[in-house]
Amino acid sequence: MQQDTLIIGCNGSVAAIRTNDGQEVWRTKLRQGILGGSYGSDVSVLIEGDKIFAGCSGRIYALDATDGRIIWSNDLSGLGFNEVALARPGTSVQFITREETRTQNT
Repeated sequence: MQQDTLIIGCNGSVAAIRTNDGQEVWRTKLRQGILGGSYGSDVSVLIEGDKIFAGCSGRIYALDATDGRIIWSNDLSGLGFNEVALARPGTSVQFITREETRTQNT
């Protein structure tokens, strides 16, 4: 994988972005949802050599880092459809979430 590439996970897709100009190199939709939309919004990514591992909606994927092609996927049967955190020895991916609280003015 090129050193000037940023890999992002967003809205059910993984994409490669060039860091020197912000241009998208490739984008892969991980799973089709209802009416062709993305299946889930939270995507975790972990880069290892020439592969990108992605977790989304209770499923994991291995993608080719060069072109984003899905090499394999695993439904993680029986584990549900929530976010998937990824970890390897010495490396981990965690989610940052935002919680909004509304207060009533009285």
